[in-house]
Amino acid sequence: MHLKNRGVDIISDGIQRADIRFIANSPIAFLDKKRGNKDLNKQTKTIVVFTVLIIFTVLFAGNVCAITLYDAEKVFNNYDKNIANLKKSIDMLNQIIKENRDSNIIYDACWIKSRVYATMGDYPTLTGTDALKDYEAGKISAEKALKIKSDGEKGYFWYAVNLGKAGQLKGVLNALFMLPEFENYMGKAYKLNPYDPWVLVAYGALYYELPWIVGGSNSKALYYLRRALAVDPHFTVAMVLMAKIYIKEGMNDKARPLLEKIINCNMPSSRADWLMSDKPAAQKLLNYINAPFQLKRKKDLTISK
Repeated sequence: MHLKNRGVDIISDGIQRADIRFIANSPIAFLDKKRGNKDLNKQTKTIVVFTVLIIFTVLFAGNVCAITLYDAEKVFNNYDKNIANLKKSIDMLNQIIKENRDSNIIYDACWIKSRVYATMGDYPTLTGTDALKDYEAGKISAEKALKIKSDGEKGYFWYAVNLGKAGQLKGVLNALFMLPEFENYMGKAYKLNPYDPWVLVAYGALYYELPWIVGGSNSKALYYLRRALAVDPHFTVAMVLMAKIYIKEGMNDKARPLLEKIINCNMPSSRADWLMSDKPAAQKLLNYINAPFQLKRKKDLTISK
């Protein structure tokens, strides 16, 4: 749209169109009268227009957070290089939540923060934090995400993850007591996105860890893990769990090449998780199946880090 004799269209991301009629009363107009010039110098006009653009940019920039979700995730995804990046990414996400007005961005920041807390809780000796408090904080962040978006799959998923990890930390009986709540939240995540590899692996882990008397099943676990790898062939956490099941079932011939594939993976879906957890776990399991029989222990097959 062109506004004849009324102003200048300003078309830019984050800046609404503005009718700059005040130019008529600007210093430039004053110079016009003083000098008796009908046509302003084009260069001077350009300066005025850009000055106005800068003013509007500053005004609207006040509603935009300088730190982006991309920045925070980049820091988090490099926690293998410096474990302090976990805490740093949480601080960045808190700033995004505080300074942003976009509900979608705040939702994403909340569930990502829940994921970071779940990761922190897995490495308490490295982070120096209390694992249980980290998982509880992760639940709170996921709850905040769900208050913003009640149909947010990631909110349900990471709430369930932190709930499950906290339950495991408190003991088997407590974990079983929390099972209905876990299944409720994870079930909603699955219903919203049945192709999310994270959700599929969570179900694989659930059926692997549950005692058979309450529904545990290696065959069901493998079903979900195969589905996860069909969606993401480089999802190494699914491969580790699958290898554990093969070993438990006495199928070392299937576990060995899978473990070698994990160790030599060139394109893991999550490089930090692969370096910090999946690769060391795969090496440990490979050493286990290659060790003399008398050195093997069932405890080496636990899913925990």
